[in-house]
Amino acid sequence: MGFPVIAIVAIVDVAIQWFFFVISAILKTEKFFDLVGGFSFITCISISFFMNDQYDHVLSIVQYVCICVWAARLGLFLMYRIWKDGRDRRFDDIKVNPIKLFITWNGQAVWVFLTLFPTLFLFEWAKLDGKDPYIGQFVGWAIWLLGFLCEVVADQQKLIFKGKPENKGKFINCGLWSISRHPNYLGEITLWWGLYISAVTVFSEWWWILVAAVGPIWVTFLLGFFSLRMLEKSSDERYGENEGYQEYKSKTKILIPFII
Repeated sequence: MGFPVIAIVAIVDVAIQWFFFVISAILKTEKFFDLVGGFSFITCISISFFMNDQYDHVLSIVQYVCICVWAARLGLFLMYRIWKDGRDRRFDDIKVNPIKLFITWNGQAVWVFLTLFPTLFLFEWAKLDGKDPYIGQFVGWAIWLLGFLCEVVADQQKLIFKGKPENKGKFINCGLWSISRHPNYLGEITLWWGLYISAVTVFSEWWWILVAAVGPIWVTFLLGFFSLRMLEKSSDERYGENEGYQEYKSKTKILIPFII
């Protein structure tokens, strides 16, 4: 039995983060952190895709392209936003503390690997020879597309809003942000659940489906609970005394429009 490709992916993932951690620590900068995240997703999924010889199956190709498109778009967008703003406030304390910085870069390695879980399983262990896509794959890809468009539109709306001088110091409550306080996070959570569905519908064993669910569950926890609480706290500190913001919070759900 050969060395599992998924293990190679994990090693490369960690190696990328450690390499750029050194550069980040020396330069005391965070400006390429998110770009490296996108690069890591593309590199890791490409290793799994090509080393497992999955480049001649429609299911694998679509799954691979979806991840690469998302990673390239988000990585470049976040890098542009940080370079435009001049800094990433999240890293003000982290980038001058080597231990915190090392933990953060390793956290990105975990984020990349666990998020890719369902597709890594698909590429490594699914029997795809001669199989056409099932209805489940089309459902999953449709959900991915919905989530991707939601994330892209929300990010663009906020970028345009913040770019207008008259909106300086204001919170965004228009467009998708009028029905969800964090539509970009909703989009990302949705798209990963879509790719999970498209991946696991080829497996008949229930335990494969449960283990692969670690991916979207991890994304949901990371964004829907951990990151969301941090952003809400930050917004409360900035706009807490603003009556308009309090009204916005009372009328607009935190994540899923009209539900949660």
